[in-house]
Amino acid sequence: MTCFREIPVVPVTEAVNMVMRGGPAWPDWRGAAALRHNRSGQPVDRFPPALPDQQVPFDTPATWGGHCVAHFGHFIAEHGTRILQSRVAHGDKPMLFTLEPGRTAEDVPGFFWQILAWYGVSARQVRFVHQPLRVSELWAAPMAEQWAHVPTAEGYLDLLDANTAARGLRPRTRDVVYVTRAAMEATAEGHGAGEPYLNRALEQLGVTVIRPEAMPLEEQLAHYQGAKLLIFAEGSAMHGRQLLGRADQTVVVLNRRPGMRIGLAALQPRVSRMLYAEATRGTASVLWPNGNPWIVRAISIYDTEVLLGVFEALGIPLSQVWDEAAYLAARDTAIRTWIRIRFDPAQPIDHAASRRRVAEEFRALGLDHLVAELPQEG
Repeated sequence: MTCFREIPVVPVTEAVNMVMRGGPAWPDWRGAAALRHNRSGQPVDRFPPALPDQQVPFDTPATWGGHCVAHFGHFIAEHGTRILQSRVAHGDKPMLFTLEPGRTAEDVPGFFWQILAWYGVSARQVRFVHQPLRVSELWAAPMAEQWAHVPTAEGYLDLLDANTAARGLRPRTRDVVYVTRAAMEATAEGHGAGEPYLNRALEQLGVTVIRPEAMPLEEQLAHYQGAKLLIFAEGSAMHGRQLLGRADQTVVVLNRRPGMRIGLAALQPRVSRMLYAEATRGTASVLWPNGNPWIVRAISIYDTEVLLGVFEALGIPLSQVWDEAAYLAARDTAIRTWIRIRFDPAQPIDHAASRRRVAEEFRALGLDHLVAELPQEG
């Protein structure tokens, strides 16, 4: 870790795609690339306004924790990767965090406090930066992990292994655990259409299906640590596995967006085998006013032949309990829910272009019978 003297630390003034403008104003900005916010090995942040006339002295030696963002996956994968290093090296010091613009300490998501507790950081140590500070002594670690393409260092995995042992985690030993996104159907977040039916079929075969958003963090981690075969529906829950170190297990990701490799660089060094399954025929997505697809809110359509094959290859005889008619009914129910929510007049999309785009995608996916259910122009 590096120690800085009399360094400005300022609130976030701008946030674009989870990249914050705020925090420490490193004195040699270009030379401080390793300490800045990096993605795929490159700094992506901008120099924050130091506001020298507004700085308030902060005379207690402290550590830099990072930006507290309200997105579970991004916080773990890139904004909270300094915490464990800081606690191990300077566990007695206050830890500074910024908040997103317009947010207060009352807006901090519950997962933030659970993650800090998992890393052994007390809530009493947390200091949120609400005004420009001049910190007399600030200790800072580089990001231990990045959003993509940069493998996790063995030394950080050692810290995670030691932390898991220190926390006394008791793994829930299971042969197979499936981490679902089925709850996203009700809010039309990105998900596989008809996933609740898939969950029920897996449970018939003795697979443990968990909804991570409905359980405390430590319970999630106990399931992740104890699974011999851990299957994720592609999504933010995957990043919860980054809170743990190494395990002799296979991790499989059912991609909802074809070709994605979320978490590869971070998870592959942690496990014995890492696989991605392309069991989706394609997606349908509404469009932003700039014409770009709102891909994180796209609905994905399983290729059931491939889906069944994937599970068969993993030793799970899904075809024995699969009822295609029941699945198709569940799929169409999910799609209708997605249409109703995504095409609500209040949605900030290009409605006319989205109707045309989704109609084309539905036809390409063999969903011609649902095209007429899209809202009509005017």
